[in-house]
Amino acid sequence: MNEIKQEIRSWVEANERRILQLVQDLVSYNTVNQVWTGNEKDAQIYLSQVLKDMGLVVDVFTPEEVTGLKEHPGYFPGKDYTDRPNVVAELKGAGGGKSLIFSSHMDTTTAASEWKRNPWDPAIENGKLYGLGTFDMKGGLVASIFAVRCLQELGITLKGNVLIESVVDEEFGGANGTLASRVRGYNPDAAIIPEPTNLSVCPGNHGGAQWRVTFTGNTGMSFSGEVIVNPAHIAAKFIVYLEEYEAQRQNKGGPAPYFVNDHTLPVIVTRLEAGDMNAALCDTGPSECHVDIWVECHAGVTEEELEKEIMDGFRSKYANEYDKWNEPRFNKLIRFLPGTQVDSSFPLIGMLAEITSEVTNQQYGSITGAPFACDSFMFNMYTNTPAIIIGPVGANAHASDEHIDIAEFLKLVEIYALTTLQWCGYHNRGVR
Repeated sequence: MNEIKQEIRSWVEANERRILQLVQDLVSYNTVNQVWTGNEKDAQIYLSQVLKDMGLVVDVFTPEEVTGLKEHPGYFPGKDYTDRPNVVAELKGAGGGKSLIFSSHMDTTTAASEWKRNPWDPAIENGKLYGLGTFDMKGGLVASIFAVRCLQELGITLKGNVLIESVVDEEFGGANGTLASRVRGYNPDAAIIPEPTNLSVCPGNHGGAQWRVTFTGNTGMSFSGEVIVNPAHIAAKFIVYLEEYEAQRQNKGGPAPYFVNDHTLPVIVTRLEAGDMNAALCDTGPSECHVDIWVECHAGVTEEELEKEIMDGFRSKYANEYDKWNEPRFNKLIRFLPGTQVDSSFPLIGMLAEITSEVTNQQYGSITGAPFACDSFMFNMYTNTPAIIIGPVGANAHASDEHIDIAEFLKLVEIYALTTLQWCGYHNRGVR
């Protein structure tokens, strides 16, 4: 085994240029999620050919082609999947081993306005690879591809099957792409999700909800003594409360075993709207004010419980005034993303932690909860395939100048290859 470990490391080092080139190729495709539509097709078709050239069995399909998807309890309606194909590729094992899937998404969030370079023109500077989607999560996708390619080119025959998938519509609470692959039948013994964890092993992750909270009142100038209730004032109080609410939550920690020391549950005001934006001038207060918020939660918390907790706290803080106001309305902007946790006894967790620690000389590999929401719940809630999250070292996901650290990224390829080898098992050494 030690000999194989060294061969894998040497192969990864020798193939750095090929590995980084595929990341750059995928980043050069604009695959920004448009919330209700998307444009992942060209990148997915390119990727499918890469996987076919590796000799893998490749399945290309749109979510809407999957029988039973819309009837599934995890399906979220309203999305358009025209020309938005998933790609699933499989390397068949020789038999007798466990199966594994690497599950990534091709879509990205919108490019932030502060980018110092073209987000789709990837650049290498000071040991970092910059570009939209490098960190979240085209880098992790490429790492999984080259982990499999490494084992192929070293002539290693796996016992169990290994799959690589690239789904559409994960950002903005999509998850139907991931669900479609599960409904289509791709449910192996374990899943690794290459979301950006900075090489932490994450068997659990946050959930989250995004709402538009609408405050209503009445407008006018009170020339005749009318009582004016400006909803912008109420919304302002709500925002002040949210800042306090976020701080209070950080003191509590979360559920065992992965979130006991988790003191980061973001509450983010993402947009404010009030008044007639098309009017040349507004000379009176608005009748409505909208506050869009993103609120994260721990595993085991429902959307209804989260909304109630927010509103109970808001009512309590402004108990002397609250009855004078109209009740705020919560309108769902995206699907609720439940937080989930995998049982700590699941053997892939310890295996990943041990391999990551060894490959990185104990610098990485801690077992913790992921501080973000993602579509792992589609595995953990609706299938018998436990999903563990581990991905690249980098920075600025969903922000300008997103990047991965190249040296640590190459170690991720090595980690994925060794994990595939151990989890799936192997028979012999062949000649390619």
